[in-house]
Amino acid sequence: MSEIKTLFNNTPVKAVFEIPEVTVPSHARVVIVGGGIAGASIAYHFAKAGWENVYLLEQSKLSSGTTWHSAGQVGQLRSSSAQTRVNKESALLYARLKKETGYDAGWLNCGGLQLASSKERMHQLERMASMADVFGVEAKIISPQECLKYWPMLNTDDLVGGVYLPGDGRVLPGECTISLASGAMQGGVKVIEGIEVQELTYRETSAGIKRINGVKTNKGEINAEWVVMAGNMWMRQLGLKAGIDIPVYPCEHHYVITKPIEGVTRNAPCTRDPNAGLYFRALDDGGLKLGAFKKRSKPWQIGDKVPSKFAFDLLEPDWPDFKEPFADHMHRLKGITRDSVVKFVNGPEAFTPDNNFIMGQPPLTEGLFVSGGWNSAGIACAGGAGKYTVEWIENGGMTMDLNSVDIRRFIPFQNGRKYLQERVSEVLGLHYQMAWPGRQMETSRGVRSSELYEKHKANNACFGETAGWERALYFAPKGIEPKTKYSFVRQNWHDWVIDEVKTCRNNVAILDQSTFAKYIFKGPDALNILQELCGANIDVVVNRTVYTGMFNERGTFESDLTVLRQSKDTFYIVTGTGQQLKDFDWIAKHIGDRQAEIKDVTEAFNVVSVMGPNAEKVLYNLNPEVFPVQPAKYGSVRNFNIEDQQVQALRVSYVGEMGWELHVPVAATCALYDAIIQSGEVFGIRPIGNHAVSAMRIEKGFRAIGHELSPDETPLEAGLGFAIHWEKDFIGKAALLKQKEEGLKKRLVCFLLDNQEITLWGTEPILWNGKIVGYTTSASYGPTAGASVAMGYIRNPNGGGVTKADLDENTFQITKNNINYTAKASFKSFV
Repeated sequence: MSEIKTLFNNTPVKAVFEIPEVTVPSHARVVIVGGGIAGASIAYHFAKAGWENVYLLEQSKLSSGTTWHSAGQVGQLRSSSAQTRVNKESALLYARLKKETGYDAGWLNCGGLQLASSKERMHQLERMASMADVFGVEAKIISPQECLKYWPMLNTDDLVGGVYLPGDGRVLPGECTISLASGAMQGGVKVIEGIEVQELTYRETSAGIKRINGVKTNKGEINAEWVVMAGNMWMRQLGLKAGIDIPVYPCEHHYVITKPIEGVTRNAPCTRDPNAGLYFRALDDGGLKLGAFKKRSKPWQIGDKVPSKFAFDLLEPDWPDFKEPFADHMHRLKGITRDSVVKFVNGPEAFTPDNNFIMGQPPLTEGLFVSGGWNSAGIACAGGAGKYTVEWIENGGMTMDLNSVDIRRFIPFQNGRKYLQERVSEVLGLHYQMAWPGRQMETSRGVRSSELYEKHKANNACFGETAGWERALYFAPKGIEPKTKYSFVRQNWHDWVIDEVKTCRNNVAILDQSTFAKYIFKGPDALNILQELCGANIDVVVNRTVYTGMFNERGTFESDLTVLRQSKDTFYIVTGTGQQLKDFDWIAKHIGDRQAEIKDVTEAFNVVSVMGPNAEKVLYNLNPEVFPVQPAKYGSVRNFNIEDQQVQALRVSYVGEMGWELHVPVAATCALYDAIIQSGEVFGIRPIGNHAVSAMRIEKGFRAIGHELSPDETPLEAGLGFAIHWEKDFIGKAALLKQKEEGLKKRLVCFLLDNQEITLWGTEPILWNGKIVGYTTSASYGPTAGASVAMGYIRNPNGGGVTKADLDENTFQITKNNINYTAKASFKSFV
């Protein structure tokens, strides 16, 4: 086969390949829906894993949907270790496809270049380059003059510098899809084109789980053990028909093609100028592909149904919308004019509510796996995502920490069309927006809030959003607009949060923690199920709480939560805000035919917490009979009424100070809050926000799901062995006993920075005698410690484990903006 090239008159390239005729089966082990780059990659990896009776279904022709008009760039470095591993796998796979399958994927290892046209952007690129070392991606910080080596036509007058990534490259998207499909077919996968999947078929179990058992097509039904949905922007409508939420929605995405430009060579790196929202790369004939990610984009107005006949199609050119980006291209690349352009490409692409793609089993389903919502990075992600999709299915769960892309992170309302259309208009632009620490979404806000929202607003709160909840991040002084001024150094709320922390540490504070997810789990078998799922002993006396982890068979974390035993067979469960669907799904799927039921009561209860040395005195003033002055035992529970509503008071704390969480029915929330404020007025009680809570929990070394706790870590590595009851059986126990016997290779460590002026934000490299041994999982300025504090997992660079002596006798540093700062290291917190 002759080499196919990208030319100004054939780009985007339509792949031409004849698929052998295949009879539509009545039964398959796996049905993959969607023949784009993702579906082909998944099919390829099923073949490599030796799976038989696998069918890939495409409603039109392979690569004819979103894939064919993709830019084709393969950048390796992502925002997390796991997502970077996904993209690295893509690059490795694409590089070997031609030799392996005999079909040219168009891989070219041309490298990648990111430009900085401001000091703030250079800070971000320096952070990115530092983490590249941790993630095993080669990255080099270069000067504006060095950038000219790769693009002589570059205007460097306003550049501060750049980062060059030699391992990046590009493919021909359609040809890469055909190459993957060829490899799949060589491994026994059957590909059927021109078959439209119209519905998912399923039955519901007694526990409320949808068991997907196949698909209904325009050519008959196919029963299947597994249905893998890889149809990108078509997935949502199939899910809606079955009552399954798959929150993706298409936006218009533009690029233009130029005729050959003098001086442009095909080996020039794929380049991004994020401050202007631009990307550009060379074609094989010396032409250019000039694209953009504007701050706000236009959703494709197709209602809830993407046309099935939209194949190898594009939308109408939109020069007015591309006017500003094109002017920026002409500024950045000397010699580009409007007359250089020969083609305008406007193609819809699927985006998710948070700019991370989607993988996994939708909540309360079995036999269904989703892989899509690529946010315009499908070519870069899909090769590796196919590998981890098959691993996930084979192993009954993710094999590394892919929580950031797990579909169970989304709440049903996030699949609403109005919400999605507004949100994805912002998400497209996030590709090149500044990755500020704590950056908040601006669209689709105000969806969920506690009963205290208006009170917080009146107290000058600045709100952030998690899982749709509006949460008070901090309280600005009166007369100052509560708006964050983002920075990589210290943000404008720094001193206000210091005051909030001091109030809680030295006196008393009131917190709104209503966004915790909450369930009632009850039934004759409820205790046995919890004993099986949880590492700690749940069989405690009534009105006691238990902190526990939930683990998978590998002994790594699925979640951590608090369980309150309300009666012999009834349990009140409290877990993280972002875990609402994931934990509910995990517990529900383990009920089976046993006698137990779980109910989500997240929005039925608010949580008002009173924390600090004077918390007991405030609550004594509130109700002296329930809260006598003498300290209560940690984990104890007390009940009382307010406005005829029962309040559950839990003696727990996530900030490391004496305190109580008061779980109150929504109707009585404001009355309780006002009563606490009145009772604490003499002590100077004040509200504090989530930034203060975060700083205090990091100061105390309290672990958090999604940071220190994930499917990559065990409780032993996290230093939470005390919360395991070894005398009972539970999921993951065998793996933990084995690790206990073999010894720990990595440990979670607390750090305190020597330099008091530097603010850490998390995800910074950790060095042991100059060698990178890990990165910070959480970090913050610690007001009590007087310097930045952090946590992170490290490995001994000399092999073996990590001991206290190792921490005491060696030098540790944390890297920020390419500078290494000395830090103290300890297994215990510094506060």
